[in-house]
Amino acid sequence: MSANQPRLRVGVLCNGPVLQRWQAECLRQVLAVEGVTPVLVVRPAPPVRRRPGLWQRLRRHPWRMALYLHYRRRHFRPAAMEPEDVSALLQGLPELECAVERRGHGQYFSAADLDRIRAHRPDVLLRFGFNILRGAVLEVAPHGVWSFHHGDEEHYRGGPPGLWELLRGEPVMGAVLQRLTDKLDGGRILYKGWFRVVDHSLCETVDTALRHSAVWPALVMRRFLAGDQEAFQGRQSTTTAPILRYPGNLTFLRFLLVQMRNKMRFHRAGLNEHEEWNIGVLYQPIHRLLEEKPSMNVRWLPAPARGTFRADPFGFVDGEGQLHVLYEKYDHAQAKGEIARLRPKRDNVLKRSRTLLDLPQHLSYPFVLQHEGRTCVIPEQAATGRVQLYALDAALTRMDPVATLLEEPLFDPTPVHWQGRWWLFGTKAPLTNAELFLYHAPTLTGPFVPHALNPVKTDVRSARPAGTPFVHDGVLYRPGQDSSLTYGGRVVLHRVLELGPTAFREEAVRTVGPIGNSAYGKGLHTVSAVGDVTLVDGKRFLRVQDQAVRERKRKLGTLLERLRP
Repeated sequence: MSANQPRLRVGVLCNGPVLQRWQAECLRQVLAVEGVTPVLVVRPAPPVRRRPGLWQRLRRHPWRMALYLHYRRRHFRPAAMEPEDVSALLQGLPELECAVERRGHGQYFSAADLDRIRAHRPDVLLRFGFNILRGAVLEVAPHGVWSFHHGDEEHYRGGPPGLWELLRGEPVMGAVLQRLTDKLDGGRILYKGWFRVVDHSLCETVDTALRHSAVWPALVMRRFLAGDQEAFQGRQSTTTAPILRYPGNLTFLRFLLVQMRNKMRFHRAGLNEHEEWNIGVLYQPIHRLLEEKPSMNVRWLPAPARGTFRADPFGFVDGEGQLHVLYEKYDHAQAKGEIARLRPKRDNVLKRSRTLLDLPQHLSYPFVLQHEGRTCVIPEQAATGRVQLYALDAALTRMDPVATLLEEPLFDPTPVHWQGRWWLFGTKAPLTNAELFLYHAPTLTGPFVPHALNPVKTDVRSARPAGTPFVHDGVLYRPGQDSSLTYGGRVVLHRVLELGPTAFREEAVRTVGPIGNSAYGKGLHTVSAVGDVTLVDGKRFLRVQDQAVRERKRKLGTLLERLRP
């Protein structure tokens, strides 16, 4: 970093050297950003212990929420909330003990303590401790105090995180990184994301949101240090949502019953049914899906063979004008997919199938593109730990490896050539449906390097790629999957507003599917363009019958393995 580039001086507000694991990871990510310098640690002075009077004890009424408090102490243990000592990360930093004054629900710093903090010239204060901060401390650093709220502040202020969303049947849980103001959970939003609510496990829901929001302060700082002066401004939340509090005993009993009911339904469905995907053809160009009410008259292929499905269709037209479709051919018995090709039998009716690539690992999402006179394919093979470029042979009977584009396990890798560079979109485990990663290179064969702001998006409703990006009227559009209600529930079409090595922005403009009143109307997660034709896939659920007993046994074995202590 040159001397002329901006630097950031960061202070940490915490209650002591032990943080929760996700907070420790957040701190590590921030300190790893080039140009960030930690300058001080601020801790609350030990409180004067006084026995609360009768009036104070009566006001608290802890017995009204005794069930939730017992649950939180004994049974609610997300891995992200496990304690971790961060003394080594903060070693050598000056430490200030500040006595805060409580007024109502807020905590206020004295003028003398504020002067002590200013003397260290922090640009940003990261809040991992204290309580509800109010007053001049919120402006003591030029870029304010940053804090997390794990909930969509437009609807869920207060807490506890995730509980009210699960109780009320919400499909997603929001989370925000905010610059604090005097309005509780209504500050300036610096980063916002959405995670799927695991409706049978509050612990898993909260753990996911905590662990995967930890990188957000570092991402915002990278944006600023890369020259985005608006990164620290954020947008002022306009929320008027009521403040939620810990649930009373009757409410928490209802929560436990809802969670138990959802868990029983989840395991019953997992044992007794499985997904069947199939391929359909829309006889219209893909940009027609941008219309307010596009035609969705899909021609589905005949149902796949028992115990298999077809998904992720991508295609090309050969020199004779015939349509060929590459797709994932999945076998439930083997729990593995391979890449196959449907070729026309006559009159462009897709019937006959041939396997093109079969590896010991799972394969899917065979993205097809024409490059330098060859038909190239980039399948998903995340199980192998890499992204590989293949080329179809002249006889269209096999896929030959050409180059390794990325030595990382990327799900649904999706390339696009835009403004002189190649871009590669995809997601990673464990949040394969919620975190979008981006890579770029000067040529299709690489080398691909990660985007400066990875993950560039956190949103289970639209992050995962869902087919071919396309250009219409000079604008780039990107299809993304909405898996908030069910895996591959529908496709969201995004208008890409900004795409560069240090910037990425997009906005949703249309949703597509699922295609109701059809044989496969329970989901849709791929739309791909082949000239004037658009390929799609659709989902339905099948009850487990005799022919799928092996699949049922596999699911039962997996379930028992998870339940084993």
